[in-house]
Amino acid sequence: MEGGVPAYVNQISTIPIYHEYIDARLKNHIVPVIALNFVTVIHERQMKKTAWDDKLLRQMTAAMDEGFRVLEALRYPLTPAAQASLIHKRPALMRLFMKIYQRMPISRLVDGSVGEIVALSCVFHLWKEQCRVPTPWDQLEKRFEAKVNRS
Repeated sequence: MEGGVPAYVNQISTIPIYHEYIDARLKNHIVPVIALNFVTVIHERQMKKTAWDDKLLRQMTAAMDEGFRVLEALRYPLTPAAQASLIHKRPALMRLFMKIYQRMPISRLVDGSVGEIVALSCVFHLWKEQCRVPTPWDQLEKRFEAKVNRS
């Protein structure tokens, strides 16, 4: 198994496909997963409310950008790099994509459990402490925690 571990298996040919930086890829995946689940819980899984909350979408986009900066500071390759680049260089476009996404029925599939999101967030905090990158993540997380504590 040179070149990495199997990331997934191609269903057509059943030949394993390898991703050289699977650890980095999974860490990169955590950043948007946590941010998306934070905003989902904040508006009690009412995605249309999230789509109209521009301040919240701005916080979410800024949190994702800073999340990727944390990974970069820890020397993890950004993979897929285009995702992090879009969030960093074109936050307004990212917010527009998120507004559209939040209005689509598929957005209801974002259903991480609160416990899972809290656990992933704890891991992210450990990474953040290692690199000392200031993040707006904390503001978004406080809104998430306030909502969870009220429930």
